[in-house]
Amino acid sequence: MNEVLPIAAKDVALPLQKDAHHQALVVEYNSTAAPYPSDRTIVDLFRDQSMRSPDAEAIRFGDATLTYQQLNERSNQMAAHLSSIGVGPAQVAVVFMEHSIEVVVAILGVLKAGAAYVPVDPATPRGRLATILKDIANGTDGRAPVAITQARLQSGISPDLADIFVLDADFGSILNQPDLARASAATPEGAAYIIFTSGSTGTPKGVVVEHRNLVNYIWWAAHVYGSREGVAWPLFSSLAFDLTVTTLFTPLITGGRIVVYVGDPGVESMVVLKVVDDNAVDIMKLTPAHLAMIRNCNLETTRLSKFIVGGEDFKTELARAITKAISHPVEVYNEYGPTEATVGCMIHRFDIDRDQSASVPIGVPAANAGIYVLDQAHKPTAPGIIGEIFIGGDGLARGYFNRPELTDERFLTAIDPRDGFSKLRLYKTGDLARWNSEGRLEFLGRVDHQVKVGGARIELGEIEARLLKHPHVQECAVAAIANSMKKPAAPTIGEIGDAEQSKPEDGISRLVAYYVLSKPLTVADLRAHLAEELLESMIPTHYVCLERMPLTSNGKIDRSSLPEPTAEHLQSAQEFAAPSTETEKTLAALWSDLLKVESIGRHDNFFGLGGESLLVMRAVSRMRKVFGVDVQLRNLFERPTLAELAEVIDGMRWTAHSEATSVSEGPREELEL
Repeated sequence: MNEVLPIAAKDVALPLQKDAHHQALVVEYNSTAAPYPSDRTIVDLFRDQSMRSPDAEAIRFGDATLTYQQLNERSNQMAAHLSSIGVGPAQVAVVFMEHSIEVVVAILGVLKAGAAYVPVDPATPRGRLATILKDIANGTDGRAPVAITQARLQSGISPDLADIFVLDADFGSILNQPDLARASAATPEGAAYIIFTSGSTGTPKGVVVEHRNLVNYIWWAAHVYGSREGVAWPLFSSLAFDLTVTTLFTPLITGGRIVVYVGDPGVESMVVLKVVDDNAVDIMKLTPAHLAMIRNCNLETTRLSKFIVGGEDFKTELARAITKAISHPVEVYNEYGPTEATVGCMIHRFDIDRDQSASVPIGVPAANAGIYVLDQAHKPTAPGIIGEIFIGGDGLARGYFNRPELTDERFLTAIDPRDGFSKLRLYKTGDLARWNSEGRLEFLGRVDHQVKVGGARIELGEIEARLLKHPHVQECAVAAIANSMKKPAAPTIGEIGDAEQSKPEDGISRLVAYYVLSKPLTVADLRAHLAEELLESMIPTHYVCLERMPLTSNGKIDRSSLPEPTAEHLQSAQEFAAPSTETEKTLAALWSDLLKVESIGRHDNFFGLGGESLLVMRAVSRMRKVFGVDVQLRNLFERPTLAELAEVIDGMRWTAHSEATSVSEGPREELEL
């Protein structure tokens, strides 16, 4: 029976209504109760599967593989070793590792030991990693956490902040542990993982997800996506991104196979292309930015049959293009959910005939989830009216690690609007949405300054807090803008004949830093300052120095009055130098058209101008057509400035010309460079 509680001052009162809209959008819409093994943990479910299919391949990385029995035994040994060094229930262990078979062994070992794993991407700046490690220590009575890492990454962790366990160097100690095959120390109410997300105060915040939350989600995902024995999933995205949780655990409880991929240094975002080219997986979970990268790949013979898309707004045009690019039937899902609701709490299967709006709907609630769209008075909204999404149900995380005030602020108690008296716990998402005419939700953005760039959730306040730490920055504001900067009037490159040239790039977010300085400061110095603590995805691509910040009547920064970045506002990390050669001029025109930036100099960097991952393939395709040479992805990543890349292209053209003229029997002609 639901407990009856009075409403506290901070609680949400959801008015009990009896009209048809309330009945349809609150009661019927949230009739999502479904059975799942709530008394089990995720490692219990994995162990059950390992007994059902001990000889099936559980994980593959290149030529190396582990069967379910081997993975179960190896993770038992890992758990035994971790227990011997004090990792157990109510403890946490940081996993600071690159993708490998061993990282999966480590995660399962941590869970079997009864502890929670904290995934930290190896690309995390040292300052940010130090903040996370200190936060963990503060939340565990000052005890430094165990950090599981690899020898090549060990130097990135300060031994003063963590007890470092180098897995590959000490792997012998793991193999020497007996496979006790004992019951896991994990419990359904125990923490399974803590993912640190961007924080508005300038400090990352850790979301604590319990086993029961995780089991509810993975059990639902396994059934919705039809995962079963032999179905292959690629492990390619960052472990610190909860999108990866689906790929990691869904196959392991259903007899599927994890295929591990590692990105090349400096071009990790291109690993998605490896997955498609390898053609070894059946289901892929990815962001819209990832999906946009592979839309130009040859998908005629792909074995992929399902795409699960999440992390940011999913445009209908992209879903339509992918569906048409594959000759066999393919299922495309839009999965919505913040980290605080355990990966995903809503789902919509794309229908190429029915879905005609600009964005794919986020759909209907997942199993055992409650979704409420409320106005400012906390009343359920009618169809077509914008409101804020509040989430309830079994997927709600425990809260924020060592942040009780923030937990109380975002996880609220409500009176269940379905009966008017029962207790209901809700998470205030800050996401805006509205009901469409078919009773499905459409995502419409944020109520605050949190944004999604490349699928990563970013608090603009955290970037601003880091900017203000620089002694020369007096005031600042960070904004996200769509890729809508004015195209150059001349020169044009309409003659390229690229059919994709006319496609809109809307939805590609760029971070713009606005600031007032007390002393002159170059953009290069400012970027270096930000890079000390921020992830690369959080570093603005555009910088606008103002004499003063625009203010509202009550003295706050008037964000609506911040100027749109133009050629006059954009600052380069180096002094502007105009393109000099014909190749540089043509390349500058091509970049201008693609990046929607008017003035591009010889020293400008493609990525510094906003050339995000999903634009790379398009840029390479256009350069091949314009210059008639086989420009490769690595050329752009290794030589990203205009002058450098133009030099590479000139070299390719000269080589091609020399080879052509050396075998020609007719008169030689000069190639115009």
